[in-house]
Order: sequence, then C-alpha cells, then structure tokens
Amino acid sequence: MNYSTQIKEELGYLQILEKQQSKAKLRDAVRLVRLLKSGQCTTQLQAAESINLSLRQVQRIWKAYQTNGIEALIAQKPPTYRGKLSTFQITRLRQYLFDDQAQTLADIQAYLAASLGVSYTIGGVFDLCKRLNIKAKTGRPVHAHQRPGALEAYKKRSPN
Repeated sequence: MNYSTQIKEELGYLQILEKQQSKAKLRDAVRLVRLLKSGQCTTQLQAAESINLSLRQVQRIWKAYQTNGIEALIAQKPPTYRGKLSTFQITRLRQYLFDDQAQTLADIQAYLAASLGVSYTIGGVFDLCKRLNIKAKTGRPVHAHQRPGALEAYKKRSPN
C-alpha cells in the first residue's frame, strides 16, 4: 500500500503537529502517520515496531485516520463520568458527615435518597466515600461494664 499518496498532510506539518502533542498517545498517533508518509516505514508492522506499539493499536490508529483524518486523531476526548452527585451535593454530603449525623453507610444512603434525591446501593455509597476520601467514623472502644459518666466524674476529681 502506498501510504504517501493516501496521507494528505504535508510532512513538515506532521512534524510540527507531532512536536506540539504533550500526550504520548496522541504523539504516537501522529508519529505513525508521519513515518508512513515519509516512507521510513513501508508497512504498519514496521511502524508499530519503531514506535513500540502493537500491530493492533497501529491498525486502529490507521483506521481512525482513514475515516476521520488527522484532526480526529489529535482531538481531546470528552471527560469521563464523574458520578451522580454535583459539587454542591458533595458539599452538602460533607457537611452532613461533618455534623456527625451518619454512623453507617445505610445512614448515608438514606440521606442521599431523602435529601438529595439520588439513589445509591450500599456498595455504591462505599465507593463514593472511598472516592471522596471520607473515612469511617468509629469511636474509641468502651468497656462493656463501664458506667456512663464515670470517666467525667474521675476527670473532675483528678488534680490535673
């Protein structure tokens, strides 16, 4: 296959475009097109070996170039899914947890459903807490036979 005739862009433009790319994945895609255009690599397999990509990756890049052109190769992808909650809702959840109103994941799940109108499973609430770096709030263990208020009374009597 004669790649130099199938690739419409000039070699100088491809070199400039390759240097402009800050992301390695995009830079490799432009480098592939440049190597095929210049004739340094005559097959996709040679180009894959010189760029350090698999043949299948090179085939995907070439197919994307053929269907959509060079602009589609270097276009930024849309951001990934961020979750069900907006930043305002996350702020309200953090305030709810800061006020120490939730003791369990089920409490957080009920709060999310009742006040924010968002349904999560218990596993989803766990993942949400992990993503937001919300630590489990567990108190210090208390002896089963300790009387309530005995510690405060002891502190009042002690000289310190």
